[in-house]
Amino acid sequence: MTMRGTDENQEFNVRKSLLFPVNSKNELFIQDRRGYKKPDWGFFGGSIEAGENPLDAMIRESKEELNLDLKEEDLTYLGTSATEWDGSSIIRHLYLYPTEQINFDVREGKGGRWLSFEEVRKRMDDQDRFDEVVALIQQYRAR
Repeated sequence: MTMRGTDENQEFNVRKSLLFPVNSKNELFIQDRRGYKKPDWGFFGGSIEAGENPLDAMIRESKEELNLDLKEEDLTYLGTSATEWDGSSIIRHLYLYPTEQINFDVREGKGGRWLSFEEVRKRMDDQDRFDEVVALIQQYRAR
């Protein structure tokens, strides 16, 4: 598995990179979007721009949304999650960010919150996809 990620062999009309800040207490830092955009709770990250690879998009989005100056070695590429929704074919490149940072400079939405995986799952609209992410995080940590 590469750090940069690729989706060159498949057709997707929506390409995203998502960040999963996780601490040693098995808590995930998620975005509070209530009153900002739907869904109410989500992950940090966003669209991969034309000419950009997934890693570069993740580094850019981390700076835009959390004011983080991440480098490739700060992140672990977990893989991809692909879905079809509302006529779109979506691929999400998933990046683990192990950290003990307590507070973040959240620049979009209402802020963020450290929550246990179970608490995050309760807030997610797409619980099956979140279960897939947790499984990837647990597989990585079991190595």
